Amino acid sequence: MQISVAAFVRSILLGASLSILCVSSVAYAADADCDGVDDAVDNCPDKFNPDQSNIDRDMVGGDLLGDRCDANKDADSKDNELDNCPKIPNDDQADTDGDSVGDACDQCPAAPDDVVNGHGCSIAQLCPCSGPEDDRAWKDHGGYVKCVKKAVRKFAIHELITSEERQQTLIEAKASTCGVPAPMEGDNDGDGVADASDNCPSDPNPGQRNTDGDAFGDACDSDRDNDGVLNADDNCPIVANADGQGADADSDGAGDACDACPGTASGDDVDNDGCSIAQACPCDFDEDGNPWAGHMKYRRCVADEVFRFRLLKIIDGDEADQIKEDAAASTCGNRPPVCE
Repeated sequence: MQISVAAFVRSILLGASLSILCVSSVAYAADADCDGVDDAVDNCPDKFNPDQSNIDRDMVGGDLLGDRCDANKDADSKDNELDNCPKIPNDDQADTDGDSVGDACDQCPAAPDDVVNGHGCSIAQLCPCSGPEDDRAWKDHGGYVKCVKKAVRKFAIHELITSEERQQTLIEAKASTCGVPAPMEGDNDGDGVADASDNCPSDPNPGQRNTDGDAFGDACDSDRDNDGVLNADDNCPIVANADGQGADADSDGAGDACDACPGTASGDDVDNDGCSIAQACPCDFDEDGNPWAGHMKYRRCVADEVFRFRLLKIIDGDEADQIKEDAAASTCGNRPPVCE
């Protein structure tokens, strides 16, 4: 497709990136999937993939096919439909916990008690009765139920469970005692660990996490990484960086030593890894680097992250509502008009 010099210059002057609109029969022939990439150079000419993602492009045995149309994305010995980690090379197909998700990409390596999602996690693993993290109990029963509610919804959307199973799982969650404080003699905080051996006898921490290996668990340790900087003042509370307290390139409050998401937009709230909701759910692409399947997919991602940020007490209810309203009002996830 030829683009006039005037049009090209105009796009530069406007400070906009050059995009190709599919509006005529000629445009349709040159860009069949209307993704703004000419068929002549499109690595998936029949699949909408403006990002041109190609995992195996630089791998041994890789190819020039984009991920959206590549039968073997990671260039290992198994095609996607037979590969237990289709995006990560793993010729051995090792699956220690037997959940059909390979060890190389399994985010929940312990043996599951039920059906798992694409990351190898069951609902019980995503929402363990003991707490949202291995050293932190649920704030209350409602927090646990909300987690299960979110998980069953996603499992149902992906058709991993039926609507009846979704309803039954939620009924069982509501009837459980998960998240209900149960202090008793010999276990002051009710976390299931006897006071005599509990590294935080007054703070529920069933996992007994102790980052710095001192006498206090993370749940009650005022300096979890033992770097001499108290948690409240430490920009990396679980990564020792006494000499790097001033190193925070994106000024998001998470020091460079522990910031998993550099380049956070100014003013955005972040989690303990330095990642904002906008970074977890970018407007253009999903977590796999593919264009969103639609606006609702983008909104679901934002809603899930908002829920997580609420659990972590990073944002309050009003902030959560505003973020979701902004996502609903945005055009993120919308596809361009189909070529005519």
